Amino acid sequence: MRKKAILAGCVVAAGIAALAAVAPRPHTRSNMALPETVRVAPGQIAFRPLGNFSRDGKASTPGIRQLEVGAFEIMKYQVSRAEYLACVADGACEDVGTGEGGYAQTMVNWSDATAYAAWLSRQTGEIWRLPSEPEWQRAAAERQGDAAPDEGELDPGARMLSQYQRGVLLRGSSSPALRPRGGFGLNSLGLADLGGNVWEWTDGCMTTGRLAADGSIETSEPYCGVRIAGGRHRAAVIDFVRDASVGGCAVGLPPDHLGFRLVREG
Repeated sequence: MRKKAILAGCVVAAGIAALAAVAPRPHTRSNMALPETVRVAPGQIAFRPLGNFSRDGKASTPGIRQLEVGAFEIMKYQVSRAEYLACVADGACEDVGTGEGGYAQTMVNWSDATAYAAWLSRQTGEIWRLPSEPEWQRAAAERQGDAAPDEGELDPGARMLSQYQRGVLLRGSSSPALRPRGGFGLNSLGLADLGGNVWEWTDGCMTTGRLAADGSIETSEPYCGVRIAGGRHRAAVIDFVRDASVGGCAVGLPPDHLGFRLVREG
């Protein structure tokens, strides 16, 4: 029962705009071209953890809190097929059979994305990693949907239906067809394709916990067998899933595609 409760989740969080500057990195020590990045300034987001919480023995939703996010540098574009294939050719990444070229690399699970980050770090002598969930939300700015309404008084079935309906509203009539890099445009920070139809893995985990009477989190525990993917709405996806459209997101609308972009440290 606990595992089933853990796997509930496709809900919406808020996005907040920030200032950023393009930070080009021309080459690596192995002469491979470095990804173009954008520097996102520090600032606050309206954040609500995604998971399963209870209050007085009933399912409930934690309140939104203002969360400070430090400055970070993130890839302007999602990792492409061509970029990912270089890792496959080096024997460091799993070949997921999606072809080559400039389209976003999809059909990757959380471990695939993490393996690519480790490989790119070795190639460049720098540290590349998946963004934290708050970092991704900050980067998404206005391209992510509004935060979920207060669902604390809804029973679990009504809460799941509310989350599903909200996902339909956010996605509208968008097509799952992939577009070339930049095909979904730039957000206010200069980041491309955030909120398109490729959800992006983060390092965030599902959370279970108990709420106090005022809706604040009293206790919480991460469950990292399920990771958070950012898109038009947040998705809770089992970490080994490569195609969530056919399973792996138990409640709400699943992602059309799973891809990723990385944060550069230092």
